[in-house]
Amino acid sequence: MSHPVRTALTDQAVVEHSERLSCRGESAWKQGRRYLLGIAGVAGSGKSTLAERLRDLINQEHPGRAVFAPMDGFHLDNNTLREKGWTDRKGAPFTYDAPAYADLLRRYRDATQAGPVPEYCRAVHAPVDSDTPVTRDTRVILAEGQYLLLTQPPWDQLAEVFDETWWLDTPPAAAQRWTIQRHIAVGRTPEQARQKYDHNDGPNSELVRNHRRTPDRIVAW
Repeated sequence: MSHPVRTALTDQAVVEHSERLSCRGESAWKQGRRYLLGIAGVAGSGKSTLAERLRDLINQEHPGRAVFAPMDGFHLDNNTLREKGWTDRKGAPFTYDAPAYADLLRRYRDATQAGPVPEYCRAVHAPVDSDTPVTRDTRVILAEGQYLLLTQPPWDQLAEVFDETWWLDTPPAAAQRWTIQRHIAVGRTPEQARQKYDHNDGPNSELVRNHRRTPDRIVAW
């Protein structure tokens, strides 16, 4: 089995990746489809930061050519989590609608399909429709999420969705620090943030480190 390519995410490398993805998007478009990249990594690894940066670079010359489609837009609603007793595990694999996410990505592979993309709003702690939907001009869809490479069902059905997958290899200590900082930023105390990490984020991260498919590329800040 071949080993994935490993790339350092220098500023120049990110620009070059965006140019390559743009070209692949154009090639896919000529075949009646879009190019889908899946970026996976543990909590706090910087997945959304990378996906949004790639999107913005691709869109500099041609607005709307790339769209960000995050996994977090498919959190189960808060009422469902409360009913099932899963509120304190929000963010674990079973607290998402993975089949709906896979269906959305499959649908938008078809270049004739257009429509909204859910994203997670931290202000209301729930999914909302993004301000940047998939349009007929969209060539590249940048998906990101912790479980995009998870081998366990129902997440394993994503294996046939993507044209290319990346694993964002952030040092565990840095990912933990960034995750705790994010919890504090939305109102938790440092102690509450640490407890949430130990009880939920940390175990979720270990799960994906130990049960993931081999990506096409490993990238690191």
